[in-house]
Amino acid sequence: MSSIRCSHRSRGRFAFRSMLALAALISLPAIESGVAAAATSPYTPKIKFTSGPATVSSGGKSYLYWQTTNSTTCKASGGWQGNVSTGGGQWTGALTKTTQFVLTCTGPSGSETKSTTVTVTGTPTAAPAPTVTISASPSSVTSGRSSTLTWSSTNATACSAAGAWSGTKAVSGSQGTAALSANASYQLTCTGAGGSATHSATVSVTNAIPTVNLAASPSTVQTGANTTLTWSSTNATSCTASGGWLGSRATSGSSTTSALNTTTIYALACTGAGGTANKTATVTVAAVANGTATLSWEAPTANTDGTPVTPLSGYTIYYGTSPSALSHSISASATATSYEITGLASGTWYFAVAADAQDGTQSAMSNIGSKTE
Repeated sequence: MSSIRCSHRSRGRFAFRSMLALAALISLPAIESGVAAAATSPYTPKIKFTSGPATVSSGGKSYLYWQTTNSTTCKASGGWQGNVSTGGGQWTGALTKTTQFVLTCTGPSGSETKSTTVTVTGTPTAAPAPTVTISASPSSVTSGRSSTLTWSSTNATACSAAGAWSGTKAVSGSQGTAALSANASYQLTCTGAGGSATHSATVSVTNAIPTVNLAASPSTVQTGANTTLTWSSTNATSCTASGGWLGSRATSGSSTTSALNTTTIYALACTGAGGTANKTATVTVAAVANGTATLSWEAPTANTDGTPVTPLSGYTIYYGTSPSALSHSISASATATSYEITGLASGTWYFAVAADAQDGTQSAMSNIGSKTE
């Protein structure tokens, strides 16, 4: 420094300033050297980051492996995301395109970033499309009845219902419907990785055909007597009487007829949404049975072999509406030689008499007589 000192004061002040500038120039390399030393500190994070295989087919996976030194935290970016350990390994997901994986690790003396790229070749394989089928059994029911739905699917992970039913359904199963009063369509959509598929089943509802029953009790009466009609119906909303009675009737009930003089037919028609049903009941009117017939005969004195007749126990009178079918019988005493039969209905009646022995045997019938009332 003494070599540039000047005796003139004003120049000396100038020389002092020059010396300061020179000192600054001399110290700059030392500062740069210190910065370089700091940048190459042995505590700076170091990363080793690889992937294998480096090339995969579309849909394939690669394994990521990394090691670090001087790192306290590491963060993934690019083809993976989030915080990761300062050393380790993991598989990628299925890759469908070339992907770069980036790793940044930080330590007390800075950070470092490394990346590795996995090359993907080929075309991605499309996931299979789902299928779904649904059916109803029976597919047609009468009003008020139900049906059973059965369904199945492939390549699906979830199914949902729409239309006449709703909610989440299993990928296969069966379920009964509610009681139906109108046509109903059941839709099912099943979804999977390859998309979704929809199918539906329809249950048609027909109106039930009405039925009707009609009966008369008794079904046969004497002239001037009456009877009771009883009826019932199903799937009917109204009934109409005709024949021996007239007018609207309830869909079930009973009614007493008026006095009857002739055989009468009673008809009932019951109608509903499914059509009309008809039924009849016939009441037969029989004439009053007040006819009479008086029979007389001579007591037998000898048997067919000529021997005398032993004492009799009585007589049996046979009669009916046909000479070959004397289906009625009545007993008379052993001393009787005549008998009056009453309560005969109109028509021709046929009669015969047989003698009854005390030993239980019976003679042949007499000749057949007849009478018309």
